[in-house]
Amino acid sequence: MAMVEIDQDQHVALEKFLPQNETHVALITDIQSNYKNIERRLVSRDTVTAIDNAIARIKRLNPRILLVNANKPTDEYCDLLFTLRQQCPDTQAILIINEAVEENYLLKTLASGARGFITDSFDSLNFSKVIRAIDRGEAWISRQMIKKIMHYIVFASQYDSSEGDFDSSR
Repeated sequence: MAMVEIDQDQHVALEKFLPQNETHVALITDIQSNYKNIERRLVSRDTVTAIDNAIARIKRLNPRILLVNANKPTDEYCDLLFTLRQQCPDTQAILIINEAVEENYLLKTLASGARGFITDSFDSLNFSKVIRAIDRGEAWISRQMIKKIMHYIVFASQYDSSEGDFDSSR
């Protein structure tokens, strides 16, 4: 498992998510970290963007699950998720967000490749349930977000069917 933090004002308290059995996590970050039992992996290089550097590190680590601190929404994360989907298809990304993150931003990150999201107030007892679900290839999103996605699907299918080009296999 790995976690990436780029251009964030504050860390997510990883300790509350991780089991007490000293799970090894590689932290890919561009700010100083005081995490114990977590390896810091991102060293700033002037010739490479933070996203390109993070992608290179993620490719080397090849984690099955990638936690993404997205408390401060940035478009860079959509670029990161899209590139991950292309270059590291076995790595499944989960966003860690705060309650203030807008739904449209979440939809954009899901379209870019995120497998779901949890809030930074999520309890550790259910964290392993999330990890197992994502590892099985399932999504972890709220029912409210499912409602919004279904609305887009219905809208898109109505548009496609009005063009005489509806294909239910898509």
